[in-house]
Amino acid sequence: ESIDFPSRLPPAAMASMLSCAAPCSVHARSAFGARHNRSRHPGRAFPGRANHVTPVCAATAFAAPFVAGVDKALARELVAWLTVEKGLPYEASSQVSFGENGVATLVSDARAGEPLIAIPQNLCVTAVDVQDSPIVAGLALGRGELIGLALWLCHERAKGALSEWAPYVVTLPSAGDDHPLKWTEAELLKLLQGSPIKNEAVSRAADAKAEFAAIRQMIAGDTKSYPQEAYEFLTEVSFIDALSVVVARAQWLNAANVYAMVPLVDLLPIVGAPPPGVSPKLAAGGEAAGKTGLSKAAGIVDYDAATECVTVTCANEARQTVPVVAIDSLGRNCSDLFLATGVVDQTHVGDFLVMTASTVNTDKLFDAKRQILEGMGMSADSQAFPVFADRMPLQMLAYLRFARVKEPSELMTVSFEEDRIVSPMNEYEVLQLLMGDAREFLGEYENSSEEFELLQLKEKGLSSRAYTAARVRLQEKKLMNATTNAVRRRLAPIRGIPTKQGMEDPNADLLEIFDAIENLPNKPKQMYAEFKKWARGDYEEKNR
Repeated sequence: ESIDFPSRLPPAAMASMLSCAAPCSVHARSAFGARHNRSRHPGRAFPGRANHVTPVCAATAFAAPFVAGVDKALARELVAWLTVEKGLPYEASSQVSFGENGVATLVSDARAGEPLIAIPQNLCVTAVDVQDSPIVAGLALGRGELIGLALWLCHERAKGALSEWAPYVVTLPSAGDDHPLKWTEAELLKLLQGSPIKNEAVSRAADAKAEFAAIRQMIAGDTKSYPQEAYEFLTEVSFIDALSVVVARAQWLNAANVYAMVPLVDLLPIVGAPPPGVSPKLAAGGEAAGKTGLSKAAGIVDYDAATECVTVTCANEARQTVPVVAIDSLGRNCSDLFLATGVVDQTHVGDFLVMTASTVNTDKLFDAKRQILEGMGMSADSQAFPVFADRMPLQMLAYLRFARVKEPSELMTVSFEEDRIVSPMNEYEVLQLLMGDAREFLGEYENSSEEFELLQLKEKGLSSRAYTAARVRLQEKKLMNATTNAVRRRLAPIRGIPTKQGMEDPNADLLEIFDAIENLPNKPKQMYAEFKKWARGDYEEKNR
């Protein structure tokens, strides 16, 4: 349930959230369209540390994608291959056991901060391994890291048992038919109608096919460098499937600033990260959060330069046999995780939506406001804010208050650090604008009510894609409805203020104007309903 006065996030934490507020548009570009010119590091799988490290916390679990084809035998054969043939120390993964369908569980109790898995960098697959492959290196040159990893996986799959990585590749089965990259454009437009990820989903699917077409054109245009018979394995079906698996399973390593395919680690389900400032202990769920049930072992995955290993570090106290999960290091929301994994994390403890706000460019104070906002690292034209279910978007509220002040003397009364009202008139206008944006957001769906999806999920014979899309939309609606309820509670004491004459609205004129604006979308429906009544003759008695 929404609350009006949450504990505020520190400025650095909020800046971090804003930097990942729209991960689908940022990270998808680096996945499919960005052109990286990473220098090669012979004998080293990871480049140096990045300056920026996104904070992550523990989260709760959901089913791992694309491991249904990984049985206990395959998982244990992978462990044996890593330890016997590749020299992985036994203790590097002895704390985690892999059972049926590749499900990972703790072998013994774990403490917060304890390493659960440590995989040396030479056993991980990165862009460097792609560059070392004579077959796919040229094709991957200048393309996104995930495209290169998909080409590598296609080639290694085609080698079969002859592949050096065969014991690992068999734990990367087909993504199945329901990954969003495999949906048709018509399905994406229909099933994700109203969802803020609809256009991004269409764009990603189109980009994946465009990348493949460009690669095939490159092969056809230089048969000397790329003999046709050597690339028969590279079909559109095999490429899209490999890309789906890589997008779902690749780990983003903040400390190394690189994507990596990490044996054993990529068998762990990826779960949503809580927002900055939330205690990992509370986010782990179960008894650690004061609830019934055991807490899962939530692992933070990153590169450790000291040991030159990709490590999974337990973020909370966890007991023997509980499932082990990996926290999303990109800080994506539920919808963006769905685009990557094809799975809807309904227990995402830090789920959020992104809303934008802007100043009025015809405002006489526009130039002054723009200078102040830019000095704070914000944009006067379009500023994105993450909106969570359990709190008012206070940073967005402060921005809107600032954008709507009318007098120069009021500019400095707006606080971005405290939840402070400028004036009743300003607050009323801001809350009405926020309410209007929320209603406009919900109006994009086929039906704005959550009941629509709840009933759809109960339908018999519903396709798996329609079912998954309904869960995505339901999750988004819950977030926006929670924000709407919080705004309503704030509006209540402003709309009606006790006076000597009783409950009167000091903003009655404004209220009438805003109510008229809010009801504009319903006018065509009302007119059509009135027309049907007239056609049926409902008004004949009145006319007589």
